[in-house]
Amino acid sequence: MSQDYFVFLSNIAPFSFLSEKEIKHISELIQVELFNEKKILFRQGISRLEKIYILKEGTAERFYESIDKKIVKDALHKGEIFGGISILLNESIAIRSLEIQENTSFYTFPKNVFISLCDKYDDFKYHFTNIFGKRMLDKTYLNLIVKKKSDKEQSIQFFSNSISSVIRRNVLFCGVNNSIKDAAILMKQHRCSSILIKQEGRFIGIATDQDFRNRVVAADLKISNPISDIMSDPLISISEHSSVFEAFIKIMKTGVKHLAVINNENDAVGVISNSDLINAQGKLPFLFIKEINKAVSYEEISKKQKQLPQSIYILINEGAKAQNINNFVTAITDAILEKLIKFAIEEIGQPPVKFAFMVMGSEGRKEQTLKTDQDNAIIFEDVNGEELESVNAYFLRIGEHVCNLLDKIGYDFCKGDIMAKNPKWCQPVSTWKKYFKEWIYNANSEALLQISIFFDFRFGYGDIGLVNELREDLFNLLGNRRGFFRYMAVNTTHFRVPIGFFGNFIVESQGKFKNTFDIKAPMMLVVDFARVYALQHKISATNTMERLELLYKKNAISESDYNDITHSYSYMMNLRFINQINGIINEGGEPNNNINPKKLSRIEQQTLKEIFKKIEAWVKLQQDFLGVI
Repeated sequence: MSQDYFVFLSNIAPFSFLSEKEIKHISELIQVELFNEKKILFRQGISRLEKIYILKEGTAERFYESIDKKIVKDALHKGEIFGGISILLNESIAIRSLEIQENTSFYTFPKNVFISLCDKYDDFKYHFTNIFGKRMLDKTYLNLIVKKKSDKEQSIQFFSNSISSVIRRNVLFCGVNNSIKDAAILMKQHRCSSILIKQEGRFIGIATDQDFRNRVVAADLKISNPISDIMSDPLISISEHSSVFEAFIKIMKTGVKHLAVINNENDAVGVISNSDLINAQGKLPFLFIKEINKAVSYEEISKKQKQLPQSIYILINEGAKAQNINNFVTAITDAILEKLIKFAIEEIGQPPVKFAFMVMGSEGRKEQTLKTDQDNAIIFEDVNGEELESVNAYFLRIGEHVCNLLDKIGYDFCKGDIMAKNPKWCQPVSTWKKYFKEWIYNANSEALLQISIFFDFRFGYGDIGLVNELREDLFNLLGNRRGFFRYMAVNTTHFRVPIGFFGNFIVESQGKFKNTFDIKAPMMLVVDFARVYALQHKISATNTMERLELLYKKNAISESDYNDITHSYSYMMNLRFINQINGIINEGGEPNNNINPKKLSRIEQQTLKEIFKKIEAWVKLQQDFLGVI
């Protein structure tokens, strides 16, 4: 069969760009996956791709989802690939949904093989980045992607970065009359994939590795010929003040792979390539994640995790938004969790039944900072009584193994023991449904505490269908239980913002954190506010900012309240990150959430006071609406 796969791959791009040896290697790894029923195989923004999918037979449709509508639809044809762009540019999370009809089959091969091919062969990778770039020229597609980058993607805003942080500033050049051989020697000596061509004091063109392959080797051109015979001209350039997004679009519009970067005097100060844009060193989570995925021990992962504060420090100094930093931290944490679970499964053995590792609390909300502990659990499919003991024992071993490794890496054990290694939180689907029902129908103080943690649950690893089933059951249980939502609103009356009657900050009077207040406390009031309304409106999102956006779209909150709440929450989150980074890098201590108002500027103090007043007003609004007072 591998010969059939070889012939198939040899006739479709970008596999046709590869050597016969490489195609044969991929052919040996190919598997055929057949789906007999109509279904959505991958869900945009949720599904994680572990393989490349090439349509073999059948019917499939790619599309974007927006408020339960399909937009920008197109068919996937025989030989077309699904998953490449998502793996390269979106941390393996599906950028689009994929729906298949009955009797549809795919050729598949592992993600790590695909990434290796992209690392080794620029032309192979360029096939996918070029497709992405061309799609970005479509305004509808562009609006969707830019929106995803700002609101939902598990990373910082790649496209808004300045190209000054990724260009190579050592300009390599030669004269227009230098030979091809001279230019090649210079490029080899400087390990550079391009060289600028200069004539009478100005740069007029560029020659690249590809030019040498296509115009010299393939054309059997004499290397004594002048470099001008193979250079590309006129030289395409871009200002050093441009964003990565602008450079990316210019590369795609012009079809070139390299741009000369010029300063205000129109002098070339560097060169940027399509590969530089994709591999912007140190700024993109997928590079961080790539190293985590390559790790063969938890010690390697721990070492990488310890670099996180410095990376966040750089992002803050470059003006990254708090939401994007949260997404960056979440993407790293998710990658670490996935790797550790795989370590555990390798050591303990394959799971006996379907399961999912769930994360809750700040991790469940995708709002982890540098001071965080574990909140996780395991849900597995129901089994008969005879199997339950052994199945439960297996997953407890997995839970204990993973939680212990997380603790060693730097994610502290939960003080309340809400972890997958606790037998209470390692249970089958039916038990989890009972837990949720008890908490909703008996909303006492203990139940409300559990709700504040567990109802922010999301999928971490395994079978996402189990998590979706639990969420659907939760919404069915809630129904229109206005009394339950009243209890949740009452719970917020027990918390106060740290501001006194006369407008002064209320701070700790003694102890380690004397003269400080905990910034997390007022933030949690916003979190609670968003959670109550999200549950009432059956919103699946767990992230506070996403919940608020969806509530605004459902007209549950006004535009002015939405803007005020989101800006306030972002401001506090940013202040929290700065405080934690300062504690680690400048003070050499542990990250904490305690702010000393005297160390803030007058503008910062006044801003916080105004935010705290608004939070009090929103909490009262919520209580009024739900009939609490």
